[in-house]
Amino acid sequence: MNIAGKGVLLIVAVITIGVIVLNEGFSDNAAVSSDPLTSNQETQEQEQELEQEQEQESSSSSEETTEAVQDNADSETNEQSPATSTSVLHPPAEVRVLVANGTEVTGAAGATLDTLVATAGYNGVKAVNDTGDEVLLETFVYYGQGYDLDAQNVRLIINADSRNVLPMPETLPIDDLSDANVLVHVGSDLFPDQGG
Repeated sequence: MNIAGKGVLLIVAVITIGVIVLNEGFSDNAAVSSDPLTSNQETQEQEQELEQEQEQESSSSSEETTEAVQDNADSETNEQSPATSTSVLHPPAEVRVLVANGTEVTGAAGATLDTLVATAGYNGVKAVNDTGDEVLLETFVYYGQGYDLDAQNVRLIINADSRNVLPMPETLPIDDLSDANVLVHVGSDLFPDQGG
């Protein structure tokens, strides 16, 4: 029942009680001396009960509203989830790939980028060194929004671990992403240091 319906019921109840009280008041003098107190107490008790019921119904309706809003948000999230999970594999020439070297092997990023461009036809942005001070032990492939399947494909080509394909981090291991859609951060799992 909505709040307006509850309000109408409350008004009808109060009017009914008022009519009963007035009827009781006009009966006889003996009744007037004893009944009005009783009926006033009953009226007050009934009004308190009505107010309590109304408060309970109001709180339950606000809880229902909150649950409905949460359900709507959940359903919208569920409706949006399939859209993001049904990503498209773009033509390689449309995917901008930047490769960052996280190893001590000179040219590791360039060699990886050459493989991606020559073998699969990706749009190689550039090869750079990462900004970290330590050697990266595993290779990571990061993707921008909508490029997760492309990142998986890049991972297959360079033979990186599937657990290391992740969304683009807020803090990048490089200075400039150069509008790349996929960032490959080459680690020593692909290019172990041969010593030297």
